[in-house]
Amino acid sequence: MSIEELSIMPVQSIDTVIDIKDVRRPSRTPTIHTASTTTENVPPAGTARLPTPPKQVPPILSQPSTRSSRRGSVTGTKQYSSKEFEMYGYSLGTLKGPILQQSAVMYTFFIFLLISAQFLNWAPNIRFISGVPYVMVCIVIIEVSRLCTTLDSTTIHMLFPFYMSLAPFGLLCFFSREAHIITSILFFCCSLIIYLQSGVPALQVHVMIYILLFILEYAVIIIAMMLYYVDSTQISFSAGRILSPGIRWGEEITFLISLGLIGVAFLLMEKFVKLYASTLLDHSNNIKNLEHEKEQLLRELRAFKNTEEKVDLDAPIQKVIASLQDMMNNSPDMDAATKEQMQNVINILGSNQLYSVKLDFENKPQVDSEMSSFLHTLLEVAPEERKKKMDELRIGEALQQRHVKTTRFMPSLDSALAKQVDILLEKVDDWDFDIFQVAELTNNRPLFFVAYSLFQQHDLMRAFQIDDNNMRRFLAVIEEGYEASNPYHNAVHAADVLQTLNYMIVHGGLNKYMTQLDIFASLIAAIIHDYEHPGLNNAYQINTSSELAVRYNDRSVLENYHTASAFSIMYDEANNIMGGLSEGQRREFRETVVTMVLATDMAQHFELLSKFKSKLSGNEGFDPKDRKDRLMVLQIAIKCSDISNPSKNTYLCCQWAKHVMEEFYRQGDEETRKGLPVSAFMDRSKPSEPKCQIGFIDFIVAPIYETWAQFLPQMEIASKNLELNKQYWKKQ
Repeated sequence: MSIEELSIMPVQSIDTVIDIKDVRRPSRTPTIHTASTTTENVPPAGTARLPTPPKQVPPILSQPSTRSSRRGSVTGTKQYSSKEFEMYGYSLGTLKGPILQQSAVMYTFFIFLLISAQFLNWAPNIRFISGVPYVMVCIVIIEVSRLCTTLDSTTIHMLFPFYMSLAPFGLLCFFSREAHIITSILFFCCSLIIYLQSGVPALQVHVMIYILLFILEYAVIIIAMMLYYVDSTQISFSAGRILSPGIRWGEEITFLISLGLIGVAFLLMEKFVKLYASTLLDHSNNIKNLEHEKEQLLRELRAFKNTEEKVDLDAPIQKVIASLQDMMNNSPDMDAATKEQMQNVINILGSNQLYSVKLDFENKPQVDSEMSSFLHTLLEVAPEERKKKMDELRIGEALQQRHVKTTRFMPSLDSALAKQVDILLEKVDDWDFDIFQVAELTNNRPLFFVAYSLFQQHDLMRAFQIDDNNMRRFLAVIEEGYEASNPYHNAVHAADVLQTLNYMIVHGGLNKYMTQLDIFASLIAAIIHDYEHPGLNNAYQINTSSELAVRYNDRSVLENYHTASAFSIMYDEANNIMGGLSEGQRREFRETVVTMVLATDMAQHFELLSKFKSKLSGNEGFDPKDRKDRLMVLQIAIKCSDISNPSKNTYLCCQWAKHVMEEFYRQGDEETRKGLPVSAFMDRSKPSEPKCQIGFIDFIVAPIYETWAQFLPQMEIASKNLELNKQYWKKQ
């Protein structure tokens, strides 16, 4: 029955009507907290709450630095050394100058000014000997300021010499006599120029206070000079020689006003100095980062020129098998017995039971049936007699009686859309099937329609007595569990993986290694493999010590969660699709689904691939009657389906790349918000989509599809598309 016919079927012919909008999954799964989560789930009474891990705080004085290469990606933080801080005076985000050194130079300059006034006769009444107290005060201030630098407070050891400079100024102004105006203006300007480099927070306030204190001190010194310099006889010990010319208050008031105006100019200049210092620091850091990235790029270029061959991804066991085979083929003097023994070694190394113990207790009177059963249960090894039951295998029968019709309902579509969906689903067995078009036509319900169509196609509901309403409810709840706001890990991705796996079964030759129960379990595994995915990968869960990471001990965190959550849906009687299975079938079904979903964990990628290649290298190959062999084949099948995006046509490849990069960037945004180092290719400010896609093809997708095509030659179409898409990304 077509989609159109199902959509217009009268409601009276339907046993039970289910509105997809009203389907709700059991609220037994935990909430994944993301950046948009604003409320906290309160556990029921008597339930222990998992401790919330402390937030990580990023380094204050650091610059991010990210480099990627053909051999991998490195994301980290560039830390500047203490010498660089001292060189650029970096302190609390600002630049500061060598304040003490400049202050010492300024004090020394005014000593020479007093000497020149006497000996060069431009102020003959000044006596150099009068500057001895000034020198002593300067030395004390410099030494105390040096001691202040050992304090943790930057503000204290910067402001102390600033305010204490008023003490030597008072002595200098007093002993300068008739030259007090010129020494005062020079000291005032030099002090402000030096201390504008101090980098002290709220420096404007301190500069204003300093100006007011300076003007007040100058006025007090002028009054003191009027009272002290009154001796006209030049013989008094209690008074100094009279000033010539004397103090003229009109001139002094004008000078004080001028000091105030100059101080205002310095206040305005302080903002510019701070801005310039910040810009200088940014430019310096940018230059250092650019130099660092230049060195990285040069190293990558040299490495790329020196290594034209492919990266060696073969496991040691594969090299051992290859060496033994070469030895056999290139040793004409080797006798037959030796060759036979060596061939046995190769077969053992290529076996998927290399580390398995064969518990054969038949005809062993010392081990009774009770002990045999105990050991089989303890080691989780199925007894041999159970393996001999071939009534459920029916190898190769899975494709019989396809396109079986149903009498139940589907989510309603208007007749025009239903007809388009029906036409589109006729091509569901094509490799380049456009799943995005299905999502658009079905109001973003591609998983329900594709899954239901495939279950009809393989006659699974009749074969395993699956209640039609339960099947529909199960698909509806599972699809609802896929977060539509996720750019990549959503129901469209699940439907795509399901359709790709179906292609391998129908056209790829995978059905030769599957029973009908395997097909049922495989399709369910594809449907649920990313159920309730939060859009944040395993690495993020582990790095943030999320509730899921704690629950699953950092091992295949999301894969365990997808499987457990989906089975909790299946165990609900209203969604039970396993009701028609025998106990043995149910155990086998669950084992297959769990094994396949856990295989999608990328942490297991190379281990599974190595085992598969080792088995493929052996002369015995894969036995369809061996359940372990079939499980290994299904693990690789769902892995290839899960990462198949670059193996589709270029249009679909680009569409998926756009979605996956957006999800990467969202995780990078979340990592930045939490103060974590941004993962490789997840920094929105450094887009590198072509490089990411080329690396993904070279190191992940191409090697596994190359091996997969050796096992199933019909999958050569994927390898051709991979090469075309790789060339496309190289041109971007």
